[in-house]
Amino acid sequence: MLQHMSEVTLTLLLTMLAVGAVIRFMPAAGHGRRGKKARSVAVWAGIGLGMISSLVLTVINVEAPKAVNRQTVGLFTLPAAIILALLFLALVALRSRRVRALLPGDGDDEARAASSMETAVSGDTLVRIVGALYIAAVLFRAVPTAMSQAVMMLSGGVEIYSTPVVLAIVGYTLAWLLVSFLAWVSYRLCAWNNRVWPAAFIMVSLLANHSLMIVRILKAKRWISIPKGAWNTISWFINHEAVFTIVAALALCAVVVLTWRASRVIPTVGANPAEGRLGRARSRLYKSMAGTAALGYLCGALLITVGVVYGSQEIELSPPESFSVVDDQVSVNLADISDGHLHRFEYTTSGGVKVRFIVIQKSGSSFGVGLDACDICGPTGYYEKDGKVICKLCEVAMNIATIGFKGGCNPIPIDYKVSNGTLTVPISALEASASVFAK
Repeated sequence: MLQHMSEVTLTLLLTMLAVGAVIRFMPAAGHGRRGKKARSVAVWAGIGLGMISSLVLTVINVEAPKAVNRQTVGLFTLPAAIILALLFLALVALRSRRVRALLPGDGDDEARAASSMETAVSGDTLVRIVGALYIAAVLFRAVPTAMSQAVMMLSGGVEIYSTPVVLAIVGYTLAWLLVSFLAWVSYRLCAWNNRVWPAAFIMVSLLANHSLMIVRILKAKRWISIPKGAWNTISWFINHEAVFTIVAALALCAVVVLTWRASRVIPTVGANPAEGRLGRARSRLYKSMAGTAALGYLCGALLITVGVVYGSQEIELSPPESFSVVDDQVSVNLADISDGHLHRFEYTTSGGVKVRFIVIQKSGSSFGVGLDACDICGPTGYYEKDGKVICKLCEVAMNIATIGFKGGCNPIPIDYKVSNGTLTVPISALEASASVFAK
């Protein structure tokens, strides 16, 4: 239960906080219920588009896993999310200038005021449209991963009514409720206190996270070259993505403190009893919201830090199995690997580098063979759990049918042959792979 709560919270929290930040910036179409309805329509349109497209992608990944490449999807959607974020922030800044320009001043006339008002209305519509598209884009980036976690949780012939599965479902549901609640609370805090900088801070944090993801994909495809020192720094942020969420949450914690302080200075005694009651009610409301937000952020912070560490404790890779070397080939008996389980082997190159490769039977005489490493997470290795092959670093479950093919977090494929009851891998292929495992 804790593991699934932590995984889903880590996947969704920063995105949901960004959704709350965007809602904070989206203007209404005027005063009253009708004006607020235009903003609500834009918000729910963005949420609906993001959730539906996420569901479609998840179904495609489950039914036809080789039809869509995660890296290709990322190269299209990540730049779109970044461009929409920058455009949205620019439009909000321009709107702020227009609002200041509409304030009464010397020499104002009715014609100028009417023209400015028409410009402001059309600009507000554009802000709502771009905001809705941004909400859809960021949800599409995060929600499919959370949905895939649910698929993994319920796949593999599990018993739906068993205690572990019920606890996992409860944890998964609670995580969704928590991140949705924190998004709403963050929006309300920033809106009540008219705070702009925390919302902008959240969007910039998610933008930085998306930018690093693009760098990771380009590096994995070998389209760019990055110096080792710079890549080590980038890799640290990629492998500790919770940092971006924590930084965004700290900005919101500052709003919590400011809200609490504001509750302390609200006058509770007025010129008449009605004013006193109103002041005390406002003070209680601010204290209640600040306390609720602080508790929620604490739960979220614990889940994406302590919960992730506790729920994904160090996994020990299984020891390498024995093999034989025949005519410059590493040879493994098919009888030893035809059980549908993951088998790990280790070959020491002429340079002293230990190159690991894995083999798993997919169906009949078909085998998945690849290095015990991937282009994204490096040589951290894979392990088997509940009939699934899982990346040790990112905890992504591989589709066994795709092992042996390039793409995503799949093992780096290597040449092999199956004949005469043996599976052979050329030593030259293992020697050429030494750089993947070299420290």
